[in-house]
Amino acid sequence: MPNLQCHATIHMSMQFQFLKRFSTASLIGSALVGLNACKSDDPWNEERFEKLVSQSSATPWTLDKDKDAPQDAKGRAETEAEKQFQALPKDGPNTLPTLVEFALENNPTTRGEWQKAKSRAAQLGRIESLYLPTLSASGFGGYVQQIGYINTERFRNTGPMMQGSLNLAWILVDFGRRDAQTESARRALMASNYSFNRGIQKVIFEVQDAYFSVDAKIALQETAEQNLETARVQLEAVEDRLIVGLATRPEMLLAKQQFTQAQFALEASSSATFDAQSTLARRVGLSAETEIKITSLQRLALPEDMSAQVDELIRTSIRGRPDLLAAVERVRGADADIKLAEAQFLPIVNAGAMVGQTRFWYDGRTSLGDPTTNQNFWGPEYSAGLNGSWLLFDGFERTNAVRQARADRAVAAADLEKMRLEATSEVWDSYFVHLAAIKQFAFGESLLKASQDSYDSVFESYVNGLSNINNVLTAESALFTARSTLIRTRAELLASAAKLAFAVGSPEDTSRWTRKSNVASKSASTPPSE
Repeated sequence: MPNLQCHATIHMSMQFQFLKRFSTASLIGSALVGLNACKSDDPWNEERFEKLVSQSSATPWTLDKDKDAPQDAKGRAETEAEKQFQALPKDGPNTLPTLVEFALENNPTTRGEWQKAKSRAAQLGRIESLYLPTLSASGFGGYVQQIGYINTERFRNTGPMMQGSLNLAWILVDFGRRDAQTESARRALMASNYSFNRGIQKVIFEVQDAYFSVDAKIALQETAEQNLETARVQLEAVEDRLIVGLATRPEMLLAKQQFTQAQFALEASSSATFDAQSTLARRVGLSAETEIKITSLQRLALPEDMSAQVDELIRTSIRGRPDLLAAVERVRGADADIKLAEAQFLPIVNAGAMVGQTRFWYDGRTSLGDPTTNQNFWGPEYSAGLNGSWLLFDGFERTNAVRQARADRAVAAADLEKMRLEATSEVWDSYFVHLAAIKQFAFGESLLKASQDSYDSVFESYVNGLSNINNVLTAESALFTARSTLIRTRAELLASAAKLAFAVGSPEDTSRWTRKSNVASKSASTPPSE
């Protein structure tokens, strides 16, 4: 079988080993994009992938090897969930590369695509076996009765018989049938392997997206906690001023209202964090109720502004996205199917040979009842020759098979063109969303600084009796909004970079715009204190 190997699978283990050696700050330029697009002729490698998943491909879901494990479905599910949970550090925190690697081992998408690739590889092996001869053995043992006539006299021979032989058959000439079948199977294997690589990229992107969401929700929850503390300080300040007659009861009620609203916001933020963690758990292949502690990305340097033009990224996507390459292989496989259908109009020439031995005993009698001489016959048998067959007419079945193959090819070509247009649209949209995210994050930084300065000034004025509580509450609300906006825009920036990389499908061509920069600031990760 040809040596077919895909860069994506080959580099997978190496990639994660690389990621483990570096901090999360290095992640954007390596794991953010996913895997390299397939560029060679062999997109899969059994040994390396099996080492990665650490389980036998024949039994990918048998995680419990204990003979004493429960045999009922509920027991197996509980044991599996427990073992999966134990695979992650219980106390955390887990880095993004760790969760990506765990997802590749446990997410059904990667396992399903892997099994499809293996099935196509086996199919190719089956078809390539048609080039080799077949050897079979046959035998017979039993009781034989022969009845016949010699002139007008009827006779009957009866007795036991044994026969054995070896048969050799070899297709010599089929006018391209096997070549077309092999080519079709090879293209199907390539398409399946490219789909496998795209599936891996999809899993990585989905884990990244969920990770960024959890990280943002946790930061928003911390901001809500800080906002609650700010509201508490404000309430205490109003109460102190109320005691000495410097504040009114309506001012105190407004401060209590703000404090209650801050409590509600914290509860809502906690619920959103739980939902995001559930999504992350499902993305990595765990049950939704599993709590996964993560390493914060709030201090991670963000991607710098992109220098690449959108046209260049579109060209890169069309040339290297695994799903587009899979579609190309399906078109090529359809071409081979047309050749196979056309070859059915031509003859087939086979070579055959046989060697065997027959032995039988019989007792013969004539119609008059006279016994003949008992016979004991045995002897070798040999045969060799060529056999040709040519189907001349089949009711136009082959004609329609050619028409069907050509129509299927047209469908595959149309699907390819559709995917190219969709890929172009995805890159185009993701590109400008990412550019907008960069600008929005810069705006969020400026907004936070201005809101913080405003709040500090208004609160100081209120403490000195130069402002009223309404101004303080308005400034505090604006500050909370600014902090939340910065966190959201930061998460959106990370997610947009991952989405663009996934749309392009080629990390080596996008690494230049995922380098670390000085965009991140302390204000982005740590809200200013009051």
